[in-house]
Amino acid sequence: MKLSITRGPARAAACTAIAARLLLGLMVEAPVTHNGAWLSAIMGGLLAAPWLLCVQYLRRRSSDNPALLSFVLMALTIWDAAVVLNAVTRSAGYLALDRSPPAVLALPIGLAALWCVYRNGDAVGYGAMLWARIALILLPGIALLQVRYLRSEWLWPLLGSGWQAIFDGAVESAGSIVAAAAVLLLEDEKSEGASKQPSPMPMLAGAVATAVAMILLRLMMTPTQLDDGGWVNRLDSLLCNGRAPLYLQLPLIVMWFGGLLHLLACECFAASAFLQQLCAPLTGRLCGLLIVSGVLLLSRFEALVGLRGAVSRWSFAAAGILTALTMLRSAKPKGGLAECAPDH
Repeated sequence: MKLSITRGPARAAACTAIAARLLLGLMVEAPVTHNGAWLSAIMGGLLAAPWLLCVQYLRRRSSDNPALLSFVLMALTIWDAAVVLNAVTRSAGYLALDRSPPAVLALPIGLAALWCVYRNGDAVGYGAMLWARIALILLPGIALLQVRYLRSEWLWPLLGSGWQAIFDGAVESAGSIVAAAAVLLLEDEKSEGASKQPSPMPMLAGAVATAVAMILLRLMMTPTQLDDGGWVNRLDSLLCNGRAPLYLQLPLIVMWFGGLLHLLACECFAASAFLQQLCAPLTGRLCGLLIVSGVLLLSRFEALVGLRGAVSRWSFAAAGILTALTMLRSAKPKGGLAECAPDH
C-alpha cells in the first residue's frame, strides 16, 4: 500500500490539526502566556505563514521531497505525535472514573491512530472535513449558551505575562504548526495542475481563528491563575470548570478529544508517509506500524515529552531554514547545454 493524500483532504487535515495543536499548546501545555495566549496564536500563525508558502512552492516545483527535509519533518512529527498522545492519555485519565493505568489508556488510542493510517490519507482528510462541520455547529452553540457565564473583564491584562512570554509562546506555536501542517508536503498533484494550486493562507487563517475563538472562550470562562497551576488544573479549567452546566461541558469535551484524536492521526500518517518516501521498499502498513509503535513508546517518557517547548522552538528554526534552502536550491537553474543545443 502506498500512503498518499490529495490536495483537498490534505488542506482539511492540516487546518483541523493546526487548530487543535494551538489550543493544546497555549491553553494546557504553556501556562506562561496567561491572557496573552490568543496573541501568541496569531503571532505563531504569522511566523509559520512563510514556511507554508515555501511548502507550496516546493510542491509546485517537484512531487519528490528531498531526503533530508523528509527525515527532519518525520522526526519532528514523531516527537510531536508522542506529545499529543501523552496529552490524550492524560486527558482520558483525568476523565476516567476507574483510574486506569496510562499504558492501558494509551494502547487503544495508538490502535485508533494506526487504523486511521491504514485507511490512508484521504480518509484522514475527509474525516477532518466532517469534524470541521461538526465543530462549526458545536462551537457557536457553546458560545451562545455560555454567554451569560462569560466575563470579558477576565481578559485583562491583555498582554498577560508580557511581550516576552507572548513571543516565546508564538515561536513554540509556530513549531507546533510545522508539525501539524507537515502533511501539506505530501499533497498528490497528479490529478491537478500546478496553476490550480490554491494558497494555504486561507486554511491557516481559518485554523488560527478557530483556535483564537476557543482560547478567548476559555479565558472569559474562568479567571487566569498567575501561578503555574499544573497541567491537570489547566485542563480542568478548560473542560470542567464548574461555572457552566454539565450539558455545556459535554460538547466541549467532545470537541477536545475529537480535535486531539484527529491531530494524532494526521501526524502519524504524515510521519508514516515520510518514512515510506525515505525507505521505498517498505509498505504503507509496515511504515504505519513502525511509526505508531515508536510514538507509543516515546510518549511514555515524561522527561522527553517535558522538553516540548524547547523542541518546538528548535524545530521551527530548523524546519524553516532547511525548507528555505531547499526552495532556493530547487529554484536554481541547472547548468549545462540543452540536449538539442548545437555543438560549437
